[in-house]
Amino acid sequence: MESRGIIHRTLYALAGLVAIGICAAAVALLWIDRRVTWESAYVSARNLASVLSADIGRTLHVYDLSLQGVVERLQEPGIAELDRATLHRFLFDRSATAEYLGTIGVLDRDGYLVHDSAGTNHPQVNFSDRDYFRVHRDADDAGLFVSLPYRSRLRGGDESIALSRRISNPDGSFAGVVVGSLRMAYFRDRFAGVSIGEHDTITVFRNDGVVLLRDPYSPADQDSESDLPLDFQRYLIGRDAAFAGILSRDGVNRLYAFDAIDNTPLVIDVALAVDDFLEPWVHRAALVVPVTLALFMSVMAQVVLFRREMRWRLAFERHLENQAHTDGLTGIANRRTFDEVLEREWLAARRERTPLSLLFLDADHFKRYNDRYGHQEGDELLKMLALALKNKARRPHDLAARYGGEEFVVLLPNTSRERAIAMGEAVRRAVAELGVPHEGNDGGIVTVSIGVATAVPRDNDTPASLVEAADAAVYQAKEAGRNRIAVADA
Repeated sequence: MESRGIIHRTLYALAGLVAIGICAAAVALLWIDRRVTWESAYVSARNLASVLSADIGRTLHVYDLSLQGVVERLQEPGIAELDRATLHRFLFDRSATAEYLGTIGVLDRDGYLVHDSAGTNHPQVNFSDRDYFRVHRDADDAGLFVSLPYRSRLRGGDESIALSRRISNPDGSFAGVVVGSLRMAYFRDRFAGVSIGEHDTITVFRNDGVVLLRDPYSPADQDSESDLPLDFQRYLIGRDAAFAGILSRDGVNRLYAFDAIDNTPLVIDVALAVDDFLEPWVHRAALVVPVTLALFMSVMAQVVLFRREMRWRLAFERHLENQAHTDGLTGIANRRTFDEVLEREWLAARRERTPLSLLFLDADHFKRYNDRYGHQEGDELLKMLALALKNKARRPHDLAARYGGEEFVVLLPNTSRERAIAMGEAVRRAVAELGVPHEGNDGGIVTVSIGVATAVPRDNDTPASLVEAADAAVYQAKEAGRNRIAVADA
């Protein structure tokens, strides 16, 4: 027998090792798969950022060449002697009329529009309040400047950004600004052509952290001059090309990939929602894990069969015991349990000379409720009443039970008459506040009548006397108009 036991224990140990090996292999494969998924997402985000950066960079570079060309032509000798039509053709090339590009304008040192690629008849408009004018006026080394988004004054409020360069006199003093507008529709159309998930974002930052555009668009982003976005802060601090974190107001965990747009003061950020790109891995894990667990359980079944059988038997016995003491409809204690607990608490109260109180509750016009709404709704009402009682009888020795039909009782050990009355009133209000419709009852809602009885048991008293007193008090409450409590005589 002892040798057989050793063999069995050895087999159990081997079975355990096999089961653990299966789980370890599954975990390792899932971990490797997850790492590959993360690396693929990194590559996708970086590649997408690079593609968008290159595309936007080419567009801005072409437009910047037009701006530089205007600056150079304005410095040509004899430029001032040309008539207005010839000067217009000389200054503005065909690239200034490409798709998404607005007009190229020349502003004088005071901010007034003096030349406009759209034509020679331009309005007298002053742009000295624009950020690009102030930047070039105050600094001679700003280079290519990209403005904040604005509503165009010349194109009916079309949302745009401005690309601008400074015009300097021969002595280096400020002579004005060459500015070209780029419609924000350019960025939105580019982003619309990119396949990204519902929770992914694409953001174009200026190198000072100002958000020029975020897709999907949020008006709150335009206030980021005074609130440097957390993702851009992380980029500035670590200069990491990619990282993950919860850095946005919506609380979504994202993988951020940054790429600076060459020869511009712009940075593009592609942020992929982690939960979205991990979703396929989660689905695979959802398949692998159950299969692994099934294998594990099949290997371990012979080892744990006896213990499982014993647990099932004990659980079944507890279930049977619980059924014997619980009302099947409402889930609270039944009449049998109430009688047992009442007998026990009665003896304890008589021994310790402490008060024992009982609330006897009856639903008002319950038969009318059943007749009008049906027995199924009546059962639901009884469940609600039971829950209301259970919520109020919270002390360890308090007991809420179904006495029979629509009658309920709450046994309150070591509880004075005054406290029992207060408990009864709290229960009555709680039921009324449920507001359950009852057209056959006064007030049009479900109410209850409650009888309260309190006793300090004496040697010749019986528990039944407490129940009878509370039951009689219920009838007093009903005769007095229902939806109230009545107290049995001491």
